Amino acid sequence: MQRLGHPFESIWAKALIIGGLTLLMLWPLARVGSLVSERQELQHQAYGVISAGFGGSQTIGGPIISVDTQDLVVDPSGNNPIEAWRPGAPIHLLSEKLRIESDIAVEVRRKGIYSVPVYVSKFVVTGQFTPDSIAHVLASNADMRASPSHAVIQLPLPGVRYLRGLTLFAVNGQPLHVTSEEIAGFAALSALIDLQSLDRTIPLTFRIEFELAGSDSIHFLPLASDTTVTARIAWQHPDFDGAFLPISHESSASGYSASWHVLELNRAIPQTWRGATVSNSALLATSFGVRMFQPSDIYTQNYRAMRYGILFIAITFACFFACEHVIRGLRLHPMQYLLIGLALATFYLLLLALSEHVGFAIAYTIAAAALVALITTYIVGATSNRRAAGWIGAALATAYAVLYVILLSEDYALLFGSLLLFGILSALMLATRRLDWATLGRQDSRSDNA
Repeated sequence: MQRLGHPFESIWAKALIIGGLTLLMLWPLARVGSLVSERQELQHQAYGVISAGFGGSQTIGGPIISVDTQDLVVDPSGNNPIEAWRPGAPIHLLSEKLRIESDIAVEVRRKGIYSVPVYVSKFVVTGQFTPDSIAHVLASNADMRASPSHAVIQLPLPGVRYLRGLTLFAVNGQPLHVTSEEIAGFAALSALIDLQSLDRTIPLTFRIEFELAGSDSIHFLPLASDTTVTARIAWQHPDFDGAFLPISHESSASGYSASWHVLELNRAIPQTWRGATVSNSALLATSFGVRMFQPSDIYTQNYRAMRYGILFIAITFACFFACEHVIRGLRLHPMQYLLIGLALATFYLLLLALSEHVGFAIAYTIAAAALVALITTYIVGATSNRRAAGWIGAALATAYAVLYVILLSEDYALLFGSLLLFGILSALMLATRRLDWATLGRQDSRSDNA
């Protein structure tokens, strides 16, 4: 090769220049990282548009009976105090038994290049209120009296506007007329019920059947002394979360099924309360359910790949620098290091662009293969040393194959990454263990003076 000038013949000057180039590569990597953030924000906007049409995350509760009350108010003005009954805060009662069965059909909707799982779920909500609990709510005292003929039964359902169909809303087998109201900060399906005319010696049963659209996740509220929830989810990657995890779950070819069982003792809300004693946030704190997890979130995977970017560039430069003094005929100019570094940084840009269209696995294969082929071809042309270029290409291919395994292994990423770094440094140290860097530096100086 042509001699490249005095400053680059000194081993220590060249080492400093290569170190500076390594730090310089932080800038293109940072720009690619910003681009990943921008594309992820566009993805979130697309998710928001799709979710707005399907209702977003949904929360389903159990029926609550609310009974109007009157409070005794005494007006002390005048010689004779006046007593009067005024409307008071309603009393709320949760059911004794609650069973929610859901069958969740999931599909993927797209907006541009972005996709999000949405669902339409069929629900069957059944259960009962015991005669004793109803009698307790209707019991009056000297300062308060209940109005059993002025009561409503309400099903908390924040996404009422996304109700696809209400097949049945029945109490003791009798269908009721349903309206939309509010309870504890939730929108709710509401129906008037006359507790005065009901037979109070038998449980008050209910059955509610409806379809609801949503996206991203579905959660349940354990609004009963004994709550059982079963869900059949036509999605292969559910992510169970919330205050309670399933007591059992199993997978099948069509998806997952899961069951929850929550007792009154497991939650921090009472069976009965008056007025706003129980807040919306207190109810939400007891929710549990499932999210439609997408394991192939390409932007998360791109972020994880970029974490290793500067490490791969630094190790590649170090390997090239060491190989220059181990392999005869292999000499690289700092400008060639810069071009190789830019190629290594461009890998992440190419990976991001391709993964948005063909998926992360295929994109990674194409981008890594293109990078290895490019650098190998460049080394062959720059040094005319096909054997050295072949070894370098094989080493790069192995390194990027191991990186892909690390990206797939979330639980073992740190372990595999540490092993990869240790393996590369071990190979580098073993290859240069007989190299006398001090003598090499003096030899370079003597050759320059000559």
